Amino acid sequence: MVFNPNEEINTYFNFHQRIVILSLLKVVKSRKKKTVYVSEVYKKYIEICEEYSIESVFKSNILQALKIFEVAGFIKIKDGSITKIDLKPYTVDDWIKAIFQDPEFQSLK
Repeated sequence: MVFNPNEEINTYFNFHQRIVILSLLKVVKSRKKKTVYVSEVYKKYIEICEEYSIESVFKSNILQALKIFEVAGFIKIKDGSITKIDLKPYTVDDWIKAIFQDPEFQSLK
């Protein structure tokens, strides 16, 4: 079965989980390094929530949300860092585009 980011992301992950994915993707896109710190994702998550007046439900437990993506096989977390990101055959931009195709995210563009 081929992974389709539009269907998979918007079907299997809830709104706040997609905000966390978006936070991770935006951090990855802004950096050249392969390792991303969980704290960086948390900071970006809080920024997005504040910018769009979204209640942050993963205040101090962003790792819990990231573990869901690890179990799904999209990332690998070790010692507070995301050491591997596997977006299948798609790019960071493909995933960001897929998230914003959902009507809930239209106002966040």
